[in-house]
Amino acid sequence: MSAYSNRRYDPVTILFAAWFWLVLAFLFAPLVVVVVFSFNDSEISMLPFKGFTLRWYEQMFANDDLRTSLVNSLIVSGFTVVISTSLGVSAAYGIHRYASGMRTILNSAAIMPIMVPRLILGIALLTFFNLFQAHLSLATVVFGHVVFTLPYVVLIVSARLVGFNPALEEAARDLGAGTFTVFWRIVLPLLRPAIVGGALLSFTLSFDEVVVTFFTTGTDNTLPMMIWSMLRFGITPEINAVATFTILISGLAAVTAELMIRRSQKAGAG
Repeated sequence: MSAYSNRRYDPVTILFAAWFWLVLAFLFAPLVVVVVFSFNDSEISMLPFKGFTLRWYEQMFANDDLRTSLVNSLIVSGFTVVISTSLGVSAAYGIHRYASGMRTILNSAAIMPIMVPRLILGIALLTFFNLFQAHLSLATVVFGHVVFTLPYVVLIVSARLVGFNPALEEAARDLGAGTFTVFWRIVLPLLRPAIVGGALLSFTLSFDEVVVTFFTTGTDNTLPMMIWSMLRFGITPEINAVATFTILISGLAAVTAELMIRRSQKAGAG
């Protein structure tokens, strides 16, 4: 028997493998339960499973309030992605290119909102809006979402810039390219995987956000806020359907972002 086979049946290896699958089950079991009961032909989310049905999804898409909140979430997430990605790329590139002496301090300042609990961040944003007597609306929600998604874009793009060869810019300038041409033709193509990954991660975070949205929204509900309001009357199969739909959208965005981030890291290592 080879050494590899011996390691496969080693008690420590088996223990770690069992622990890994237990942790994985702990993380995903609640999501699986929600998805399964969204197809259960029963108005009560409990076993035994009474039969397969799609009527909860039909009710979900027939609900005008849910459709409106979904559109609001997509609008907020869309604007958040555009603003966070634009500002994040500019900030990361500016710090890397023009503030190398203060790079550590500026990067730390840029990612500080990640360290602040969402509850405190939401209260701070609400206080800020009240100070300037701003009317709470989807615009204030976008502003709040940009505050906590922007640092993620800065982090991802900065990681890609670590492996960026400045000689490429210098060679382009020697050939007569201007600052804009260098940035558009040289820098952006090399940063594209990181930019796409940061944008998709911003979309996922914004689309699912509840706490910051709670403090910054007015009368317009987003989808997570709509789900939160529906939960006050108990967990229904329609909520399970909405949650499954949200999981699907967020999961697709998160997986795509992870793939793009890995591609960015491999490109940087190369």
